[in-house]
Amino acid sequence: MEYFRTQYGINLKNKKILIECRMVKELERCGAETFAEYLKMLQKDRTGEIAGGMVNRLTTNFTYFLREPEHFTILKERVLPELALKKRYGSCQIWCAGCATGEECYTLKMCLQEYQDQGGQLPNVRILATDISEEVLKKAEQGIYPERERENIPLSWREKYCQDIDKNNFRVNENLRYNIRFQKHNLMEPMRQNGKFDVIFCRNVMIYFDKVSRKQLVSRLEENLNPGGYLFIGHAELLSREETSLEQVYPAVYRKSENA
Repeated sequence: MEYFRTQYGINLKNKKILIECRMVKELERCGAETFAEYLKMLQKDRTGEIAGGMVNRLTTNFTYFLREPEHFTILKERVLPELALKKRYGSCQIWCAGCATGEECYTLKMCLQEYQDQGGQLPNVRILATDISEEVLKKAEQGIYPERERENIPLSWREKYCQDIDKNNFRVNENLRYNIRFQKHNLMEPMRQNGKFDVIFCRNVMIYFDKVSRKQLVSRLEENLNPGGYLFIGHAELLSREETSLEQVYPAVYRKSENA
């Protein structure tokens, strides 16, 4: 648990039983008989394979399309028109931090397309979607989801953006998958990225972090925002003035000063 916290910032202190249940198969896969033996293997491994397996077992990736829909209304009605004016002759970068299986970044693409279809002007928008789990990134890149997830998407959007695969699964269309780059990234490490972001979505991620790691994460997110950029966090999360200099402009939405 301590190794996971120091490496990834995620606090699993009160989830000992959950960890043991999830890690039994991982120990078997690695040929370790005890947790102590597994930890030694983990510390000696230079390939990252064992750490990757642990991350895939222990991370929670619950999400769905149009989660916390108020955020996407704010994006369409407030943020995108502002970016259209500021970035008229340039490009715009959006970061989905902790993207899980990709529903959030594809919802973003749907909103961008709807905004343009309704006459809104936008610069070239590029989306970076990151997660620490290679397993969920593969699923996100494929863009294939069980039929039950379609229920969260408005009916008119389903017809435009979803393609049937079979009676149990659908896929988001190719246009949505275009211009999204999926990348493995540990939020406790510096972002290897040219340029900063105009919008960052890091929602329902901090709830898994301890106080120290959370403060480090907020600092990194703020550092990676352009002046005037927006940070969207989960509605169950709240940033104090001690944690950030960003100004809260809407519920769970923060903005970096133009003069920062």
